[in-house]
Amino acid sequence: MAFITRLFSALLAVIVGLPLLLSSVFQSLTKLGYEERPTEEIAANFLEGHDKFIDEAKADYWKVGYARRVLTPDDIDSHRYFLGGFLKFPAQEATGVVDDLCARAVVLDDNSGRGAVAFAYIDGIGLMSGEIKEIREKLADITGKDGLISINVGSTHAHSGIDTQGLWGNIPKTGRDEGYMDRVVEKVSEAIREAYTNRTEGSLYYSEESHPELFYDNRDPYALDDNFHLFRFVPNDESKKEIYITNFGAHPINLGWSNTEISGDFPYYIEQAINAKGADFIFVQGAIGGGIGNNMDEETGIPTDLTAYEKMKEYSLIVADILSSLAEKGEKVEPVINIRHEQIDFEVNNFVFRLAESAGLCSVKAFKEDGKILLTSEIGYVEIGKNIKVIEAPGEVMPEIVYGGFYSAEEAFNKTEYPYDALNTLFDETDKVLVFGLCNDAVGYIVPDNDYSSSGSEGHYEETVSTGDTAATTYSKEMAELISKWG
Repeated sequence: MAFITRLFSALLAVIVGLPLLLSSVFQSLTKLGYEERPTEEIAANFLEGHDKFIDEAKADYWKVGYARRVLTPDDIDSHRYFLGGFLKFPAQEATGVVDDLCARAVVLDDNSGRGAVAFAYIDGIGLMSGEIKEIREKLADITGKDGLISINVGSTHAHSGIDTQGLWGNIPKTGRDEGYMDRVVEKVSEAIREAYTNRTEGSLYYSEESHPELFYDNRDPYALDDNFHLFRFVPNDESKKEIYITNFGAHPINLGWSNTEISGDFPYYIEQAINAKGADFIFVQGAIGGGIGNNMDEETGIPTDLTAYEKMKEYSLIVADILSSLAEKGEKVEPVINIRHEQIDFEVNNFVFRLAESAGLCSVKAFKEDGKILLTSEIGYVEIGKNIKVIEAPGEVMPEIVYGGFYSAEEAFNKTEYPYDALNTLFDETDKVLVFGLCNDAVGYIVPDNDYSSSGSEGHYEETVSTGDTAATTYSKEMAELISKWG
């Protein structure tokens, strides 16, 4: 009966929304109806970051703060929410809660007097730039050189979270719930503000360890970062908790296609294990383009007869043990943080993405310029200490764009070479290169142009959830220029 009700509701949404859908198709095909570049709107609440980088520490200690908020709505049993991550018809409605969706925030301040840097990640499929700018607006009173010089917000990409983009409702009706989006904006803002207020002095340590057996790449060429990266903050005040900032790339997709209950997936259970050891925790998503995921095969030691949920919990405990071991091996990081952002334009020539924007499914607004439909996003470059370099990506970047391993012309779908070198070639061999993915926007997959197929070819799913066939070269070019200028 529940399925019949959902199916009827979905069909009704299509019928009622048919005029909107047809109008959106017409606009997407003809490029009519798009406004010119909305300059003031694009510039609003964009933060450039530091206007000057430093090479040497100005203080002996970092000041770091942490905070966390629960995003799970109280009315989950009585209100209709859609899960974001699996495209279904009728759309998948949430039927319960396995564990809480959370927002976690950390603020890093190198005590140089140039402003602190905030990083916040939510359990969810993705946050578009509209909500991120709303969060920055709520923090305007503590923004600037005397406060937060940079505010970065991303998502873990949990496929069992509530739809925060709008793409997983009964199209052409959005899957976004505005009340929930208001809650996300409010809670993330609160967490960042508290983390900023809670800053305390201490030392930061960094460590990493390769575990290729715990990851898989679902799309050739096989290229990924198989490291777990850990920043461990140890406060001078022993009464305060340590903070674990963990970065690696893997889709939180482990409850599977048939799941109907809300869950933060592995970040939640890693957090529980780290909390049990007396430390706070934040997971920062990495380069996950190509379906990078958690490998839970028998070689990992996870029993094969467990349920998907049980396997995910076991995987989380394995990762938590790795992080605990890494915490004892970290090298001290000098209190230096440099960060710089740039706005970039992606051409939207993927009809599916253009249609979703035209129909108002998500909180983005494309515009027309020189005959092209464009979408403004942003990128960022971060230096932490002497040799830790962080590349921010506003979507699911294919790892080869950062770490290398592109298809050759003979192997690629379009039989051409990718015209740019991997971004890690811009750094010294001794540098540690990390990716903070789905950061400050969620523009979908960033697929190398030479292996991009717009025809739905087998093995090319990612292209359906991307701005188009020039996203990667746009990203590579603009990111290389940003690094060359500030690195």
